[in-house]
Amino acid sequence: MNADFVCTSANDGTHLFRPISARGHTFWQAEGLNRFVIDNTEDYYIVKSVDSKAICDKIRDNNMDFTS
Repeated sequence: MNADFVCTSANDGTHLFRPISARGHTFWQAEGLNRFVIDNTEDYYIVKSVDSKAICDKIRDNNMDFTS
């Protein structure tokens, strides 16, 4: 299975998400997940840790996965 996202904790109350496949990027946009983004870098969407579980669950519920 190919991964669609990278997710990592910044240990500051935020998580960093990065779509790494075209499917992941399209999904992020189509699901309106930008509404959870509080900041971004060139590579990552930064979201509050309290929102990360819902985002991860939604990603997995749509048969996508993360790199290890």
